[in-house]
Amino acid sequence: MLKAWLVCAVAATSVLGADIAGSDLLKTALTDGLRQAAPASSVDFAGTLPGRRSLADGRASAALLFQKDGEPDPSAPAGQTLQRYLLANAAVVVAVHKSNRQNQVSFADLNSLLAKDPKVYYVNWNDLAGGNLSETILTYLYAPHGAFARELIQGVPLGKQPFRQEVNMVMDWAPVGQSLATRPATLALAPALPAGSEGRLLQVSDGRPGKATTAYSPDEMNIYNGDYPLRLPLYLYVRSDKQTAHKDALKWLFSEAAAEQIRSLGLYPAPKAIRERLAQRLDSR
Repeated sequence: MLKAWLVCAVAATSVLGADIAGSDLLKTALTDGLRQAAPASSVDFAGTLPGRRSLADGRASAALLFQKDGEPDPSAPAGQTLQRYLLANAAVVVAVHKSNRQNQVSFADLNSLLAKDPKVYYVNWNDLAGGNLSETILTYLYAPHGAFARELIQGVPLGKQPFRQEVNMVMDWAPVGQSLATRPATLALAPALPAGSEGRLLQVSDGRPGKATTAYSPDEMNIYNGDYPLRLPLYLYVRSDKQTAHKDALKWLFSEAAAEQIRSLGLYPAPKAIRERLAQRLDSR
């Protein structure tokens, strides 16, 4: 009897859904703030795919979803439309020892450095255009729990290839930071450089067919605008007919308090001036 009740309870929860849905990565950081700012709205960060489904079938009227390059926007129920806001980005930065004079890398370079079976196999710094160090490249990928670093690198520059065995994948920053500080041959990839870390950030270019060959630094505006290519957008989707109902929740999501929670996840919130402008527009409606 208890088992049957539990099955019914789970099914009922699935049917009812929540007003605000989204990626499970955001659950610990944003749930409490949203519930305090908009107590009348139910919140359930069960995952990106459940969030897309909830928007499509009308169970949710707002969702925070990571969206890959070229992936279509989620659907809304018949007769409804969705308003989209770029709330934040996941990103990966590329860092080298401060003595290394390399200035940039391309997606093709990263493929040659990291992929198990690349078209061109890079081992030494001199293999890179502009390489100035006759040493074997020592690569680290810092991928803490909940970050998109590994998935973002493997899904885009590596073209879904596996990483080669020589790539040091770690969840603790300590060995990466120590290597960046002491070993000139180090190349490190991470969601961000922790405050006070040694290392110098490189510019990154996409360069795939139809994509820009210009290299960009991972600064706030380049990441937000999508010029810096190693990024994954986090969009806030809201049904147009529910904008007023979600006004308190939206204003909190555009606030500095929410931005701090987003940063705590290793994500890059939209620039403050843009978030403030969005919040002001809500008041003018």
